[in-house]
Amino acid sequence: MSRQYFHQLLGDSLITPVSAVTPGTTATYLLSNGATGLTGQSAKFLPLPYGQNAPSPGSVFHIVVGGLFTSVAGTFIFNVYHGSGQGATTTTGGVALGASETVTPTAFTAGFFRIEGDLIYRSISELATSSTCWFQGTVITGGPAANTNAAQVYTLGSASAATVDTTGAGTAGGFGAMNILVTPGTTGSSFTTEYAYIYGLN
Repeated sequence: MSRQYFHQLLGDSLITPVSAVTPGTTATYLLSNGATGLTGQSAKFLPLPYGQNAPSPGSVFHIVVGGLFTSVAGTFIFNVYHGSGQGATTTTGGVALGASETVTPTAFTAGFFRIEGDLIYRSISELATSSTCWFQGTVITGGPAANTNAAQVYTLGSASAATVDTTGAGTAGGFGAMNILVTPGTTGSSFTTEYAYIYGLN
């Protein structure tokens, strides 16, 4: 008999838009990372299991983040991180899983963005920061409905397996959640995340 899989959210989806993020030209999380540990929006809406509930080798998790996007004509790079990050330095504790292609939308107001992809754990270790995983996904951007800007699709993902923590004993901000950073090449853009969720595929 074939194995039976049931998709289940790891936490409730974001249903109330978060405050707009206006990153300028600085790498900025789309969901807040929290001052310490797992206290931010990423830990609430994109949680990952760890410790006694650690994933198994072959565990797959699907993430979706999207909302409104006001674009300037320029470039954008999106980065996916394992861990919520914490503190004043946006990437403290987080482990970079991969970067997007250079996203080059035209200028528009109140367009949309959608990021989704799969996180696959390849190996799980009981030692801190010794598990490995891989991420692959897409970034979709487009103008508002009345706009003539067609949707554009870009790849986002790992170039090699990343070493991460699944024990909860690694560097704070490096486990228990996922997060996404955006780095614009030109000032003037803004992102309002309207939904974010994660679910297990097996």
